[in-house]
Amino acid sequence: MLYNGKLRDKEMNAPVVVFTYNRPQHTQQTINALCNAHHANQTHLIVYSDAPRTIADENAVADVRNIIHHIDGFAKITIVEREKNIGLANNIISGLSEVFVEYDRAIVIEDDIVATEGFLDYMNAALSFYENKNVWSIAGYTPPIDVPQNYNYSTYFAPRNCSWGWATWRNKWLETDWQVSDFDQFIRNKQARHTFNYAGTDLSAMLLRWRIGEINSWSVRFCYAAFKSNQSTVYPTISLVKNAGTDGSGTNVSHTLRYESKTTSYLNVEQFAPTSIGVNEQILSSFRKTYNCSFIRRCINYLKLLLYIIQK
Repeated sequence: MLYNGKLRDKEMNAPVVVFTYNRPQHTQQTINALCNAHHANQTHLIVYSDAPRTIADENAVADVRNIIHHIDGFAKITIVEREKNIGLANNIISGLSEVFVEYDRAIVIEDDIVATEGFLDYMNAALSFYENKNVWSIAGYTPPIDVPQNYNYSTYFAPRNCSWGWATWRNKWLETDWQVSDFDQFIRNKQARHTFNYAGTDLSAMLLRWRIGEINSWSVRFCYAAFKSNQSTVYPTISLVKNAGTDGSGTNVSHTLRYESKTTSYLNVEQFAPTSIGVNEQILSSFRKTYNCSFIRRCINYLKLLLYIIQK
């Protein structure tokens, strides 16, 4: 476990798993930041490179693979190059399932996440502190939030996972039903949808969009599994990562400043919030503002819901 930036036992460092595709500049930025993170030299770096989906992507994927084959500065480096394109969601689901055969915890970053120097310290400390508690995952990012002046902790809880620099444990990952076998029962249950949307009114709609094939999100299915288990994600009060993919180059995020949040290289690990305090309603009210849908979007989502139920 980590305390004040010092490792109690270097063998407890979780591996960092990076997922890349066709953005060499973003990949280089992500890798450079990880190399500069404290205790990178005591960390196993695992990189998954998806294969080109089209001929137009071949050169960019080749450039990415050239970058990852020249990485240095980690205790161990493993590179997995996909022979066929399987897409981001399948790459993450299958890749982490492979990693969790060997490891009981993992830190995950996509190729547009830029970590601060204290990112690995925080993630490893949180993985140890919250292990075997009612916590589903650890977030490295936090949306812009208002923290009450009397809130004395460096972390808080939200019933929504984060895909921008995050971590979890093997047992949580294996609990996830990636087929969402009870989806039809859930989507017809108004109260269940309302509860799932507690940390953002976009969640039920995202799950529906996955079901009808509009998106292929692993994250919303992982979030639904946490909802079924009644477990929260731990967030830092200040981000330890920045998403460089909000420039419009990402798979799921368009060009936007909506998610801009200040970052830090240090988070006090001795002020982690105990799980006993639960969700802070004032923080969560602020948290929701980033993810709640507009009125027009809610109307569109409701029409999609009605159409799905009628067709079934």
